[in-house]
Amino acid sequence: MFSIILAGIFTIGIIIFIHELGHYLAARAVGIHVHRFSLGFGPILFRWHAFSTEWALSLLPFGGYVKMAGMADAPMEGEEVDDEALLPPEKLFRNKSVGKRLLAIVAGPLANLILALLLSIATLHYQGEQIIPDTLLSGPTAGSPAAEAGIVAGDRIVAWDGVAVDNWNQLFVLINDSDESTFNFTTERDGELRDISLNLVDGNGDPVLSGLGYTLDCRVGKVLKDGPADQVGLRHGDRILNVNGKEVTFFSEISEIINSIPEEEVHLVWEREGELLEGTVMVQAADVPDPEEEGRLMKAGRIFYEPYRDWRPYKFSESISLGSQQVFLWSKVTLSWIGKMIAGQGNKDSVGGPITIFRAAGEMARWGFNRLLTFIAFFSTQLFLLNLLPIPVLDGGHIVFLTLEGAGVPMSETWRIRLTTVGMVLILGLMAWIVVLDIVKLF
Repeated sequence: MFSIILAGIFTIGIIIFIHELGHYLAARAVGIHVHRFSLGFGPILFRWHAFSTEWALSLLPFGGYVKMAGMADAPMEGEEVDDEALLPPEKLFRNKSVGKRLLAIVAGPLANLILALLLSIATLHYQGEQIIPDTLLSGPTAGSPAAEAGIVAGDRIVAWDGVAVDNWNQLFVLINDSDESTFNFTTERDGELRDISLNLVDGNGDPVLSGLGYTLDCRVGKVLKDGPADQVGLRHGDRILNVNGKEVTFFSEISEIINSIPEEEVHLVWEREGELLEGTVMVQAADVPDPEEEGRLMKAGRIFYEPYRDWRPYKFSESISLGSQQVFLWSKVTLSWIGKMIAGQGNKDSVGGPITIFRAAGEMARWGFNRLLTFIAFFSTQLFLLNLLPIPVLDGGHIVFLTLEGAGVPMSETWRIRLTTVGMVLILGLMAWIVVLDIVKLF
């Protein structure tokens, strides 16, 4: 529990701090005085003064704020009416050009985007490329060219178009680069080699690997700290041989058994450096996506270990490219989710608040610090986009106000404050609803 709390505080704290730091640095850069820099909303728990600004830690960990002098906004706790009268006019937000005010507002979400990019690039560079070891084939689809050629689960591809291969990453490159409608490869089964040719052209004339797919062996990869697999004694590189009395050859066979027995005991037999080991452990129930209904969750058994993988270091240029692509993909997924929620097509199971974030951060930390940083990058990408929604009190709302002003149709300060107050009430109501959903999920 302590690790979950610590990981959650670290995750939310760094994302909020970087967001508000973006606002703060931009405001100071354009000469706007900052009254307060707060992590959290509501009653202030601690406060101190430095660099002409009050720094505060507030009760509600839903976000934070930078209170800029001369900014039409809902009043904050402890703010004095005469504070602005003591400042030179050029230090006030409202007296700056539209461009400078926009910079101070946009800098917050932009800081989250930069954080996401930097963390994504760094974690990918540290982790490297995931290599799917070996070239084992799964069972082919019935009636497919692969099935008709006599391929069975466990066959191993040893060469593709005459090029020797020893992992699926190599195979994927060769397959994608091929312009041929017939693929020629060599398989190995029990020491016997077979040369196979498959016609892999679909109705559109595009080559597809019809009926073939990869599978993974029974070796153990990364193990979740303090999870069932860790408790029973599984370690990286072990090879599982038997699950509940059934001999297994592939990871898919293990996962099929484990998935079907949440909250039941499972007996495992495995090999480590020639020594046979065994143990029994309780399978945990986990919420996983329901394949029958998008956005819905279902219960499935988990002992929390990953299949075995090899890794290849990325060049730094590759890390930059792939990290940027990853953030772009996260952005597309988040925008799609926002669109569905606005259209009323979303599922409440996909909504999470502080409790969900803390639990997710804690689990990522148990997988390793690199996973936690990847989760922070993903969460920071979401915050970047959510803060740009055109809702008063969010950065997107302020951007709308400034855009209207720049277009020559400024909104009065009175209406800005009214709309911002309404926005605050709506956001607080949404937060309360999310917290209730979080609590319900615990039971």
